[in-house]
Amino acid sequence: MPTDLELSILRTLCWFSVFHYPLTTFEIWKWLLRPSRPYDLFEVTQSLTNSVWLKEKLNQEDSFWTLHSDQHPSIVEERHKRFLNAIIKYRKLRRACYFFQLLPNVKAVASANTLAWWHTTNESDIDLYIMTDPNRIWSSRFFLVLPFALIGNRPQQIKDVKVNDPFCFSFFTTTEALQMESLKYGDEDPYLAYWVKSLVPMLDRSEIFSQLASVNRWVDVILPNARQRLSHPSHRPRCLFSIPIQWSLLEPLFRSIQRNRFPSNIRDIANKDSRVIVSDQILKFHNSDRREQFMKEYKEIYEREIS
Repeated sequence: MPTDLELSILRTLCWFSVFHYPLTTFEIWKWLLRPSRPYDLFEVTQSLTNSVWLKEKLNQEDSFWTLHSDQHPSIVEERHKRFLNAIIKYRKLRRACYFFQLLPNVKAVASANTLAWWHTTNESDIDLYIMTDPNRIWSSRFFLVLPFALIGNRPQQIKDVKVNDPFCFSFFTTTEALQMESLKYGDEDPYLAYWVKSLVPMLDRSEIFSQLASVNRWVDVILPNARQRLSHPSHRPRCLFSIPIQWSLLEPLFRSIQRNRFPSNIRDIANKDSRVIVSDQILKFHNSDRREQFMKEYKEIYEREIS
């Protein structure tokens, strides 16, 4: 019978197989999925090296681990290519952060989704998660989105017109709504847990990311070895002045302007589940939420591997 650690290693690689994302030994340890306890790196290394059960299921190439059954022979080469693409996107995002910090009520900005994993393609958006002061979420979104809309650097802004590296402002919360557990898709949602822990801080005022980690302890049950990422010095914009153009009296105006421009697909499903949430504390526009599909694919892979 496989040990708890062996099963957890297999679960981890099955999850990342859904996204065709090979892992190093360190990454397997860091992103270990639902172990019974937080194993240390030595234990994970020993298991990968010595476990006969795992050797029958795993393959190692250029220090990356994948499943034997994975049908993508270029998966390691593809990760290298996507990493180089993400570097280009991060250069653009760092420049944009000089603008983001001009708004004093924008407290924190993080890259999310494929960009947070440095696993993007030419077609990938620059996905952002933005935290604002209470009672400033609508004005923050308005002033952040406006210049990118004016220059045509938003996702699918014009039909059939390709936009290079568009900025996607699809998720805002206030600093009073950092708790993510209520957004889980069902009882088990590893995707959201990985999403929370993979966020890459680009702008962080008042240590907001520390607050984010402290109010989302539920993630530590799923990913006990993962720690919230810290702001890297190369990602921090130089401190510039801020422009005091956000007043609470104008929040209803900015709310009205933006709500009236929501497309019908957003209006139809808003606040019906966790895909699209429109409130004065959370603005989440993930109408093409694929978490159910990812979970189904993961379970199919895991059941195949464990049988």
